[in-house]
Amino acid sequence: MTEQATILLVSHPFVEEQFREVAARLAASGLQVLSYDDATVCCADAHKLQNVDAILCMHDFPLTREFMMSLPKLRAAFSFVTGTEGFDEPAATELGILIGNGQICENFDSMAEATIMLMLVALYDLHGAEQLQRKNLPRPRTFTASMLMGKTVGLIGFGQIARAIVERLRTWSVKLQVYAPRFRTPIPPEVRQVELDELLRTSDVVSVLASLNAQSRYLLNAERLATIKPGAVLVNTARGGLIDEAALCRLAREGRFKALALDTFEVEPLPLDSPLRALPNAILTPHRVGHTIETHRGLVEAAVANLKRVIRAELPAQIRNPDVIAHWNRRWAAGKTAARG
Repeated sequence: MTEQATILLVSHPFVEEQFREVAARLAASGLQVLSYDDATVCCADAHKLQNVDAILCMHDFPLTREFMMSLPKLRAAFSFVTGTEGFDEPAATELGILIGNGQICENFDSMAEATIMLMLVALYDLHGAEQLQRKNLPRPRTFTASMLMGKTVGLIGFGQIARAIVERLRTWSVKLQVYAPRFRTPIPPEVRQVELDELLRTSDVVSVLASLNAQSRYLLNAERLATIKPGAVLVNTARGGLIDEAALCRLAREGRFKALALDTFEVEPLPLDSPLRALPNAILTPHRVGHTIETHRGLVEAAVANLKRVIRAELPAQIRNPDVIAHWNRRWAAGKTAARG
């Protein structure tokens, strides 16, 4: 392992414990660790970080071209979780810097389970049934629950989470359809590929699973939200910036949806005065509905393993910008071979 290699950790309040564990394990391996708990302070200290070889941070860390260029030894940067919204990946590729993330099986499997759970809770009006019992109200004469069986489920985005959802729902007697701007692997035969407008018009359940980037921000704008099938359930377990929340609230108040289930928001934590909080048919969770014990254990393991690998001049398991590999190998793997020679 490279002597005196330095790892920069930039934590976040809800993963402080996990980052402390990563730091302890890296230090025990002989690596020097620099830790920050504030991204703004870290960026201001860029001039003090000249010896940093690799970075572990959260998805929204401002990994700009300028910041990367200020770290002459930087060979890789990792998001602790799946998202990399704050990372300038094209610039990293041009600079020969590898970008990785925490796309582990525990992550997308738990998010798939949680997303299906939200679909069911919304369709079955679980919270409404709870309130009847808690307040000792009389049983209503009409039913509010709906089955998932027989429904059309539309998936916006078709990454690992969406594929895990398909794997679980393929025996549930539902119709599955998907919209994505591109497909990296073939679509299973039981899934129908459609355009976004058709998906919104025809789906009983719309599940937002896309990545957030400059092209996808407000993917569900006011115009598109207005085309969603009346009485549909809308579930967002991806990123809040994919949906125009003001338009969503307006349509929800007008009775467009059977229910909303939102785990992510444009501003997090969700402001106390957010109109979303006043919607009676909205399930709101604080961007952690699929964050399981198993996921966080796996993320720590993946982060430690990936950081150690890049310091050994080996490719990590999760790579966001594969176009950098040839350049990266010439720069780092060749140096490793020469050093060993």
